[in-house]
Amino acid sequence: MVKKGFYLRIDEKILESFKNLCFQKHGKLYGTLGYELEQALLNWLALHTQNEHKQIVSIDKINPSPKIAAVWSQMKDYLKTKFGYPAVVPGIQIPRKHIIEAVMAVRGSDPRTVRKWFNDLQRFKLIKWIAGELYEVI
Repeated sequence: MVKKGFYLRIDEKILESFKNLCFQKHGKLYGTLGYELEQALLNWLALHTQNEHKQIVSIDKINPSPKIAAVWSQMKDYLKTKFGYPAVVPGIQIPRKHIIEAVMAVRGSDPRTVRKWFNDLQRFKLIKWIAGELYEVI
């Protein structure tokens, strides 16, 4: 098997978490980062391909634009610091008023702005309505 070098730019927090996990799992970093990244990519490919012919499965989720992803990241940080959520990860349920407050803190308090960002979070499937005033992070 031929190995190729590949340079990319990723968030430094994600990289640090990845390095820490690799070190905890293997007790070293040399040789383990590439192996673990290969495994992660293989899992990702398996989730998005249908069979051995590597046909792509239809994907319903629309990836948010970088601007929306950046605002969502800022909102998650706000939710963690303001309301004490341990982590804003898929599956966690958040009251609507907390999401609205995070939008107002990050983007502004104009009702049109709040409505636009709240709708964008739902449209890009970052949150979904559960019941009443409760939303789930996807």
